[in-house]
Amino acid sequence: MRQAILEAPRRLGWRELAPAQPQPGEVIVAVRVALTCGTDLKTYRRGHPKLAFGPFGHEASGDVIAVGEGVTAYAPGDPVMWVQTAPCERCECCRAGYENLCRHLTDDMALGAYADAIRLPRHVVRRNLFPKPVELSYIEAAFLEPFSCVVHGWRILSRTRAGTQGRRTTPAASEAPSPWEEHTVREEARRADLPAHVAIVGAGTIGLLHLTYARRAGVAATVFGRGSERLALAERLGANAAVELGGAEVPEPLRASCTAVFECAGTVEAWQTALSLAAPGGCVVFFSGLPEDTRVPLDAGRIHYEEIACVGSFHFTPDDVREARTWLVAGAVPARELISGVLPLSALEDAFANLEARRGYKYALVPDGAPAEWV
Repeated sequence: MRQAILEAPRRLGWRELAPAQPQPGEVIVAVRVALTCGTDLKTYRRGHPKLAFGPFGHEASGDVIAVGEGVTAYAPGDPVMWVQTAPCERCECCRAGYENLCRHLTDDMALGAYADAIRLPRHVVRRNLFPKPVELSYIEAAFLEPFSCVVHGWRILSRTRAGTQGRRTTPAASEAPSPWEEHTVREEARRADLPAHVAIVGAGTIGLLHLTYARRAGVAATVFGRGSERLALAERLGANAAVELGGAEVPEPLRASCTAVFECAGTVEAWQTALSLAAPGGCVVFFSGLPEDTRVPLDAGRIHYEEIACVGSFHFTPDDVREARTWLVAGAVPARELISGVLPLSALEDAFANLEARRGYKYALVPDGAPAEWV
């Protein structure tokens, strides 16, 4: 099998490997689709504090080709979808219900999706591997990871507004199905903790996925971004308004209505802008990470005297993954609008060159020899 390797910033290589053999509890999957993402782009540009150079890519879906001893829920040929991590269930964070902050989250990740096949570790198989329904395309299924992060961001917002602590945990995926009807009931119960109007800073893929969540949850949203094409897409996807960042002064009535703000652009300026948009008594969710050791000057007067809550959002829990899958199966995620092209795996470097030049949002990579079309 062939696998892409990130050897250093902006240097991709390829290596040939013998077909992987699953260990007990593991699953080997033939990758049908792998998606580019913002984290991969940042890692490609400069490396990542939590991701070593090496096998590259983590948003994917595919078909099972081998299962290890003890795996009974899946068999070769099964179409599946997954995320790259799962909590250890033993550390102090996991025991407290903060599974996304698991101390061992990055110990054995399912990285290397830019490849012919990928190994899914035992703990990922047990908690965060799912069947892919026939009606869901492989490209749509590969959105499971980024949308899980988005779901977690909204859970953080809801928890902050409600003033509650802790998070729910769920059993293994095979033990607790979560149909759309149950999801709707949960969302109705949680809606009281959601704002009437949010501002979203950033009109890339993640910002637009937050917009998707907002509209499905009945929350009005204004998107702040750069580029007429991106702002036009935000309007097509249901934004109440799409505003050029750094343009005209934001009208006070609009600012006063934004009782929650999601920062999704990943720059110091975006963090500062997000705080400036929050209404008194509001909440800012800093969703995008910044380079390691970055310091951001924030307006302490606004935070203190206007009681603005500033919170971070990192990764996801198995609960978030299950909810994200439910949304995907229900057709709530506009994947076709967000995929800028379908390319063969060998064109991976071209995909990143396009993203660096802001040509497109997200690319789908399919095996060489497969038709470069929606799958």
